[in-house]
Amino acid sequence: MPCRIIYIAFIFFLVTISDVIVFGQRPSNDRCIDSIILLEGEMENGDNSFANYDYNNQGVCGSRSDRRAVWYEINGIGKEVTVNVCTNNDKITDFGIFNTCNTQNCLGAPPQQLQATDCNGEESNTYSFLAENGESYYVHVRSDVVFEGVGSNFTIWYTEPTDEPTSTPVVSDDEPESGESPSSSSSLFYNTIFSTVVVCVVIGLSSLTTLL
Repeated sequence: MPCRIIYIAFIFFLVTISDVIVFGQRPSNDRCIDSIILLEGEMENGDNSFANYDYNNQGVCGSRSDRRAVWYEINGIGKEVTVNVCTNNDKITDFGIFNTCNTQNCLGAPPQQLQATDCNGEESNTYSFLAENGESYYVHVRSDVVFEGVGSNFTIWYTEPTDEPTSTPVVSDDEPESGESPSSSSSLFYNTIFSTVVVCVVIGLSSLTTLL
């Protein structure tokens, strides 16, 4: 009996090891609930060669949505975001955006890629959408591999628009022109009043002299 248990344990060990050797180590973000959180402007390298086929998403969210794929997460802050994906090994890489894990609730996807976008050539496949404040979005990145074979080794990141610059304050017409201080304006006003009073006094004295 102990020998039988040891034999079964040994067979199970061989099966486990062969799965790792033959099929490779599955990526940590192979499932949506294990998605890797992306930070704005920070590039993340990934590989979907040994990921699961997502048959549940077949024909749901963009091209090749049922191929080997991995998941990334974006947390919205009320700004438009642009997701960028480029390839490091000449494999076509497509992606789609989901609103929720484990559903077919697709937000959108870019057009189907006909050739790989080369990271070294500063090319990327992009898709933009409004990421509502407090909402999470899940990026499903897949390769063009149908069955066995090396998938896409890619780089993914997203960007947000910068805050708009503060508008230049409008100067009121009542304010003094450039180079003229408020004190100089007040002095000019009082000098004008004083000159007017003096002229009036001189005219009055002249009229009084004439009458006398």
